[in-house]
Amino acid sequence: MGFENVCKSLKNYFSNNKILAPLQMYALPVTLVCGALMVLQLIIPGFSLGWFYTLVKVAFYLFFFMLLGTENFLMIAIALGLRAVYFLIDEIQALVGEYSYFSMASLIYVIVFGFLTYLAYMKSIKK
Repeated sequence: MGFENVCKSLKNYFSNNKILAPLQMYALPVTLVCGALMVLQLIIPGFSLGWFYTLVKVAFYLFFFMLLGTENFLMIAIALGLRAVYFLIDEIQALVGEYSYFSMASLIYVIVFGFLTYLAYMKSIKK
């Protein structure tokens, strides 16, 4: 029951914050759009977000924590799955790209985010 307590604490924090409370209802769409933009940047050649990528990444994680406060575990699993797919594509591009190297960091991220996706999905099934 520790994870549910963390989610409730996050919900209380974001609800009591004057700046972030009105943004809480946009947690789901912003998280999914930012995750999709990050994946699209890797897939489509020539589609570069440039400096805007940093803002997209910060928005993804900020709104992801807001999404944790909603305790919607299926959507949390989808958001985590987007990050796992991002790092999987990064790993594949590293292996078959111009320099053909093995990125251990991307592999670890795929394992971690994939496992968290699995746990969030299993939690959504139990509810």
